[in-house]
Amino acid sequence: MKRIVFVVLLLFVPVDAVELVSASSLQFTKDTFEVDEQQELSIKQAIELANPPALKWNKNAQLIDAINIDLDKRRKSIGSNGKRKHWNILFGVPETNKVFLVTIHDGKIDYTNDVTRDGTSPYPKKEFIQMKDIQYDSPELLQKALKIGGIYPGENWAKGYNFMLRKDIERNVTILLIIGWNSDQTKMKEMGFNASTGEYIKPN
Repeated sequence: MKRIVFVVLLLFVPVDAVELVSASSLQFTKDTFEVDEQQELSIKQAIELANPPALKWNKNAQLIDAINIDLDKRRKSIGSNGKRKHWNILFGVPETNKVFLVTIHDGKIDYTNDVTRDGTSPYPKKEFIQMKDIQYDSPELLQKALKIGGIYPGENWAKGYNFMLRKDIERNVTILLIIGWNSDQTKMKEMGFNASTGEYIKPN
C-alpha cells in the first residue's frame, strides 16, 4: 500500500489511468475568492459518493485510501471548513491486486477507472478500511487540529488544508490526516486522528 500512498501524499495530483500527472499551475485572479460551497465535500461525503460505483465495479470492493486533489485556484481559506471540491478515492478487493479509482471534480464523480496492474502483489485484508470505522469527519477533526495548533494552510502548493484517510497497519488504526504547513511555509506538517474515536495520534 505504501507504494501508492506516499506518492499520492507527496504530489496531491489526480491519477489518470495508472499514471500520476501534474496539475497545471493556475493564475491568481480577482474572482478566485468565489467558491460554490455546494461543490465542496468532506472526506466522508466524498467516500460515500464514490462507494456505489466501486461496489458496481466489484461487489467485494473495499476502501484503500482517500485524498483530496490540489486543483483549487488560489484563494483564501481553501479547506478551512474541512471540505474540498476535488478527490481521489481508491478501492480494491482484499487478497487480490484489483484496484479501482474514483475521481471527484467539483463535488461530482468525474470518472472511474480500473487501475489494476498485472504482476502487482495482492493487497492484504489488513490494509483495507471498513466504512463503519469512519466515525469522525474532516470538518470536526480539522477543528481539533487547529485547537492543538502549529498547523497552517498552504499558500502556493498543497494549498489550504488537505485531508487524507488511510490505514495504519502497524497500529491497526484508520487515520484521518490533516495536512498543512508550518508557520513560515517551509515544511509540510500533518496531524493524525483516529477516525473511529477522534483521538489525536502522535507521530511514530
